Amino acid sequence: MRNVDKAVGVVTGGARGIGAAIAARLAADGYQIAVLDVDDPMALPPGGTFWRCDVTDAGQVDAACAEIEREMGQIDIMLCNAGIGGGAPVADLDDALFGQIIDVNLGGVFHAARAAARLMIPRGRGSIVTIGSIFGQDPPAASSAYAASKAAVAAFTRSLAREVGPNGIRVNCVSPGNIETEMYAAALQRRAKARGLSLEAMTNLEREPIALGRFGTPEDIASVVSFLVSDDARYVTGQRINVDGGLQMF
Repeated sequence: MRNVDKAVGVVTGGARGIGAAIAARLAADGYQIAVLDVDDPMALPPGGTFWRCDVTDAGQVDAACAEIEREMGQIDIMLCNAGIGGGAPVADLDDALFGQIIDVNLGGVFHAARAAARLMIPRGRGSIVTIGSIFGQDPPAASSAYAASKAAVAAFTRSLAREVGPNGIRVNCVSPGNIETEMYAAALQRRAKARGLSLEAMTNLEREPIALGRFGTPEDIASVVSFLVSDDARYVTGQRINVDGGLQMF
């Protein structure tokens, strides 16, 4: 990794939620941060820049990365974070919603990681981090599209890590658990309605098996990402790291 004060990190889906927390943490660590999103950011980190970009469009992703390199310098870190929630029982899941979830959550990771790999391979260094989910390993009911997309992200990460490791590029996957974001709040409401429970009852039901007794925060995820992109993790690649408060243990 270059001098952190000159290093450039790109965060897809960095306008809010986990992505915004990652962008803020990496900026605090000293990185120059570029946020890619279809939505205006709630707040950019100091010195951060914003590119409007739909990660399902490979051309937009490639163009944004080329512009970032021209304006900010070479990309050292790619955070493939952009993602959406949503779901329904398979019998009620229409093709459009299934396709949209796969396109954003898996296709968006592919486009961002590919753009980064193309730029990093000739230089012989770089770090790519994907954001998966523990629900890609042990999904709740009525989340088949989301679970499939996140399971695929983990497999994609392992394959890419083997592919670009000889080029000095590390690739890891962070899999959040129940994190207090707008996306998770909406999922809680859907599951409560499907089970005929109050939101409070559903919240308590999902919190109870977490060993640490609380839901996570976006900052909990950002702290792990901060480690993975640093030189302290220089011998860590191809790993899926669960950040779930002990909901799953192995």
